[in-house]
Amino acid sequence: MLPAQPARFEAVREELEKVRLGFLHLLDEFPEKDWDRRFPGEGWTIKQEMVHITQVLNVLPHGIRRASRGARRSILAIVSASLRSWVNGYIVIPFMARGATRQSIAEAYNKAHNALLGILEGLPEDAWSKGMPYPKKYRTVEQMAHRPAEHFEEHLGHLQMCLKKK
Repeated sequence: MLPAQPARFEAVREELEKVRLGFLHLLDEFPEKDWDRRFPGEGWTIKQEMVHITQVLNVLPHGIRRASRGARRSILAIVSASLRSWVNGYIVIPFMARGATRQSIAEAYNKAHNALLGILEGLPEDAWSKGMPYPKKYRTVEQMAHRPAEHFEEHLGHLQMCLKKK
């Protein structure tokens, strides 16, 4: 690790840890009776939403590795965003959530979190400024490293609203 990198990595690590703790807290907040309840106006259940948040964290290291090596686009860029979204929303996430439990989701999140930290910690300084479209808009590796926090915030309000309606 180069001298300037520890401060950058440490700031990202702190942010990711805060998100991890928030996710795990939220995971425990939903009563068992609400776990398979569908979101108002959406097709996903609360459990599926939590699996989705975990899955995004799980695939991010691959994108960071590709971008840090100078790849120009994601492998999935050949598939239209609308088709990827449909497959993810109606097939992948529902399938992944079928046997999921709070414990398995927490374990998957922690594993993905640690994998992401391992990749970020080992990045050379010049890799942080490389980038590619991820998922749709261009992001540097450093911006991708902040994506779990952005993504969690995108879903947090809706999840908290569901908690209040229980």
